Amino acid sequence: MKAVIMAGGEGARLRPLTCDRPKPMVSIMNKPMMEHIIVLLKKHNFEDVAVTLQYMPEAIKDFFLDGISWGVNLNYFVEETPLGTAGSVKNASSFLDQTFLVISGDALTDIDLTEAVKFHREKGSMATLVLTSVETPLEYGVVITEEDGRISQFLEKPSWGEVFSDTVNTGIYILEPEVLDYFEPGVKFDFSKDLFPKLLENKDPLYGYVAPGYWCDVGNLQQYLQAHFDVLQGKVDLEIEGTELKSGVWVSAGAKVSPEADLVPPVVIGENCRINPGAEVKEYSVIGPGTIIEKGTSVKRSVCWQNSYLGKNSALRGAVICNQVKLKERVHVLEGAVIGEGSILENDSQIKPGVKVWPDKNVESGMTLQNSLIWGRGVSKNLFGSEGIRGQVNMEITPELTAVIGNIFGVLSGEGALITLSSDDWKASRALKHAAASGLMSSGAEVLDLGDLLTPAARLAVKDQKAKGGIHIFRSPKRQEEVSFCLFDDLGLNIPKGLEKKIEQAYHSQDYKRIPGNDIGQRMDIADFDVKYRKNVLENVDQEAIKRNALKVLLVHPEPLIYSFVSSLLHELGVEATVYQPVNKGDEAYDLSRLREDRVILMELMEKSRLDMAVFIYRSGENISLMDIQGRLISGDYFTALMSYMLFKAGDGGTVAVPVTASGVIEKIAQDFNGKVVRTKTSPRYFMEQLHERNLHLQFTLQYNAPAALVKILEFMSQEGFLFSQLLSQLPDFHLSHKKTRCPWGVKGKVMRQLIEENRGKDVELIDGVKIRHPEGWVLVLPDPEEPLYQVYGEGSSEEKSDSLTETYVEKIQEMQREST
Repeated sequence: MKAVIMAGGEGARLRPLTCDRPKPMVSIMNKPMMEHIIVLLKKHNFEDVAVTLQYMPEAIKDFFLDGISWGVNLNYFVEETPLGTAGSVKNASSFLDQTFLVISGDALTDIDLTEAVKFHREKGSMATLVLTSVETPLEYGVVITEEDGRISQFLEKPSWGEVFSDTVNTGIYILEPEVLDYFEPGVKFDFSKDLFPKLLENKDPLYGYVAPGYWCDVGNLQQYLQAHFDVLQGKVDLEIEGTELKSGVWVSAGAKVSPEADLVPPVVIGENCRINPGAEVKEYSVIGPGTIIEKGTSVKRSVCWQNSYLGKNSALRGAVICNQVKLKERVHVLEGAVIGEGSILENDSQIKPGVKVWPDKNVESGMTLQNSLIWGRGVSKNLFGSEGIRGQVNMEITPELTAVIGNIFGVLSGEGALITLSSDDWKASRALKHAAASGLMSSGAEVLDLGDLLTPAARLAVKDQKAKGGIHIFRSPKRQEEVSFCLFDDLGLNIPKGLEKKIEQAYHSQDYKRIPGNDIGQRMDIADFDVKYRKNVLENVDQEAIKRNALKVLLVHPEPLIYSFVSSLLHELGVEATVYQPVNKGDEAYDLSRLREDRVILMELMEKSRLDMAVFIYRSGENISLMDIQGRLISGDYFTALMSYMLFKAGDGGTVAVPVTASGVIEKIAQDFNGKVVRTKTSPRYFMEQLHERNLHLQFTLQYNAPAALVKILEFMSQEGFLFSQLLSQLPDFHLSHKKTRCPWGVKGKVMRQLIEENRGKDVELIDGVKIRHPEGWVLVLPDPEEPLYQVYGEGSSEEKSDSLTETYVEKIQEMQREST
């Protein structure tokens, strides 16, 4: 039987390990990753092997040659341009005249390929995906199978709300050659994104084989180290090179280990190494061929490649050292640091945790390297959350980080792209805006500085100025000391998840573009854009109706920028605005909980001054909460209901889009006006896309433009002759419950799979998370994308039933966690 090794990977996330080699040639246990794959194939009698190449193909060809040294026949097929996973295999179609196996050349696995092929043949499958269970499935293709193994659903690299299982695609496939007839040669085509969905759609036999055994795709530096630890712990059926001198200590031919050296298992010493008296090689360390370790030097939980030198009294702790690196005396390389090939670290230098040094660099004597030697430090967590990038000023969100993000965004937006830039009026936001401008201009982008704006104005500016994108920085509505910044596409929407991933990948790999000084972009100031924004807010508004109604509102704790804009806007409409400024509670941001605390005070103020409503606009200028004279608070789900009622009544039906978390009362309101409700995922970007694609521009305004939403509510009240309290009385009652429960990241996928399996055949909806309908209501279990917890929503005919539903599923999640430990 034949096999195909896909070996075209660049391995950007493994840099600097892959700066001068393709990912399949990165060493694991002193051998290239692809060598372990070839040995596995040979073990299972795959002897005729095609190798698909794209990035640095000669490095692989020159090492493996014809494969005869490993007992296999290698045939190479080189892509001139990237063809995708399926396209690269199609490029080798002349070789594939029978059932064949596809496997990645840059992963580590001991999966029983013979059993996988047996399963494929027994099922009569056209394509079989080899599957495995992982703790955190976000970076893989999640696969759901029926009881007989037939695939019913899969999703490539899901968000937490789309994680319906912890069973993922390993990238190992057994295929019949006719699957390659589904697309033309030379066309970019992917297995997971293109071919398998087509097979599923055609109802062709497509199966998943859940394989026992070890699998790791070695996608980042943390996984790279962990793969070594797993081998040393015996978790992988992999032959370790060398003689096992004592339990857990392997030493290869030609190595000289002094009796006065201290080796603490498990450790591996490569060929021709020299471990001198007084040196320590401690647990979970792998030392590459030809490496010298001097007296007083200690290595622990680290990987050294070949022909490196570790001088006296130095220390490695959880680090990776590439080929021909020279550490002089008293050098310390700490956890997560990586030293690129050929670099020299002079006496008394120290490399701090997580720092990366690119190849052929020199770290001066006595220097403490806090940041990576090129342009910035590596970060292990995701940059983007559901609300863009958010963190503490000068601690998590620094000018350096902001400049780098600006540079990457400028590069990805295209050469010479026009990018809008704005902030609120907080001094920290303004400072970071200047850093972002520097980063953007360093990429060659042209920058339009719009000054101080609210977020909806910043969105409008991108479209108005015909820019390729925009960056807006503002003080977080959640915490006083934090700042948020949003990146917009050319429509003024939050950038898509795919672009977020590209930015994170470029940041983690620290692959930033630098251009000549003459090509630096320019920065231009655009003054008074808030005037254009005011004009936009007042477009298509019946201003005379509002003026005739002589309304009065109470502005609650308005930020200076919000007050400046909203007060003048209301004045123009003849609306009298009174301000309530509560006592400042230190660093605590004014939010919905504070609004509830002030309910009685606000009711008294409204009654005393005969005001129609209280209005609280959040710092970003996108969200709004309202209160009537009876103290009824309209925010979140209640605002969604109010907005839906207004849209349906004013438009004689039409369509409204709401997230899966919204109350079922929206459908009841729609029924009264012959309207239609579209349920969407909760992700802000996805929701915005749905509104844009369905031309629901007024709804977008109501949801993401608080000043404009306030004006439209005032207009609706004036045209319909409602007081605000009377308007709220038009809304049906509903009872929603929302609870949270902790859940470790590694268990989330398993919990989702169990919930789906437990409710198979029932009324289940998988738009976002798992929504289960019951006779007394519904419950939604939604994995939080940013924290190790689940959001559980429920709705019933009463508050008690809603609480009971959510509590039942909170307990289920907790029980599933206990069973998995």
